[in-house]
Amino acid sequence: MEIKPRIYALKNLTPETIAVTFAKCSRSPEPFDEIAKELTEEQSADFNEKWVINYGHSSIAEHAFTNIAIEDVSLIAVETIQANRLGSYTEKSSRYQVYDRERVYTPQVIKDDKALANIYQETVNELFDVYEKSLEPVRQETMKLYPNVDNLPDDVYQGKIKSKWVDVCRFLLPNCVLANLGASMNARSWEYAITKMLSSPLAEVREIGQQVKKVALEITPTLVKFADPNQYYIDNEKYLMQKSNDLLENFEKPVYSKDNEIQVDLIDYDQDAEDKVLTGLIYKYQAISYKRALNRVKKMTQEEKADIFKSILRNAENIYFKPPRELEYPYYTFDVLLDQGAYYDLKRNRIMTQTPQMLNGEYGYFTPEIMVKVGMADEYRRVMDKAHQVCQQIAQKYPYEAQYITTKATARRFIMKMNLREAFYFIGLRSKKQGHFMYRQVAQKVYNHIADVHPGFAKYIDVDFD
Repeated sequence: MEIKPRIYALKNLTPETIAVTFAKCSRSPEPFDEIAKELTEEQSADFNEKWVINYGHSSIAEHAFTNIAIEDVSLIAVETIQANRLGSYTEKSSRYQVYDRERVYTPQVIKDDKALANIYQETVNELFDVYEKSLEPVRQETMKLYPNVDNLPDDVYQGKIKSKWVDVCRFLLPNCVLANLGASMNARSWEYAITKMLSSPLAEVREIGQQVKKVALEITPTLVKFADPNQYYIDNEKYLMQKSNDLLENFEKPVYSKDNEIQVDLIDYDQDAEDKVLTGLIYKYQAISYKRALNRVKKMTQEEKADIFKSILRNAENIYFKPPRELEYPYYTFDVLLDQGAYYDLKRNRIMTQTPQMLNGEYGYFTPEIMVKVGMADEYRRVMDKAHQVCQQIAQKYPYEAQYITTKATARRFIMKMNLREAFYFIGLRSKKQGHFMYRQVAQKVYNHIADVHPGFAKYIDVDFD
């Protein structure tokens, strides 16, 4: 008897019921739709209570998928939420939308301190004064690059032009401005995300965590009900903050700059990257240990290795090309100094490990050249200096809350570790001329470093220097 695959969608079921339906296939020979017919929401909840919560079979919760809309939260909060790797996010863009000075967040501890509250609001207003004042002159300067703008359809105008001039002005936005965020995760990831939010040192993030949990409980009442503050996370945060202060209190402070330059330093990489990739590629086809396969690869000539790479990477000039998974064996680690606005975009590349420093203004900020061209450099630098002075004043009492008054121009240092396969995608995507002019430089510098140490790989990476 010939048996053909049967493939179909499970419709009109709650996320928890779907999770149980899939979970039961490990013990039941029945088709999924027959299993689903026998389940009630109460039975599904009981099953999840027993197997996911009591017995720790958390992978079942990965089938319960939830989409949650999160509105009117600060950019600092958005960054915290997006720090969860296993999720999908779309947020309000500062490249296409002009922000409103009335839509900002003020931490309660600052509201309760009258002196800090006054200078915080004053600084926000001054940043928005210059932001709003810069929009028209920067727009006019940008228009000079597009003489036939009147003939462009609206979608092209929005994409090619508006994104360019609003992109520049966004440097002035404080990180307390409010944004909207759509987040999609499975219940297992939501439980972890909510737990981290409820354990955050920031009151805003804890409040968001409470609201997200309430919404998630309406959809998956069993699978996230034990997402609570985690004392381990809370204690670790306090301990590491204090330990870093103790270890580094006498270190020299970074040089403050009003016109920073992007830095991308390669601090670590796999020197035997080629051999690691090739060993992985041949390993799965033969009954051989990794050590023996590696020894065989090391005996190959460079010409032999190059021929294999030429064959398997011949389509790599297409950004949608997915090279073999074996390119994930080699890693590169970079120490990057960049403006917060561009980092805010790069943080979405989550198939890598990133460790950002807290925003404190100590490195200074970046000044777009166009601000000089339109005669607004002095005003721009004045409000940036003030924002950082206020940040450091607040940080004496409230180092976490001080981050809200930093800006998208604030220089920030972070570690970025990626495997070679991710580097193909990262460089191909972020170096494109359609991207932000700041993170394009990061992608280009990452490419240059890889080209220096592994030119045999770099020749196949799609990089845009135009």
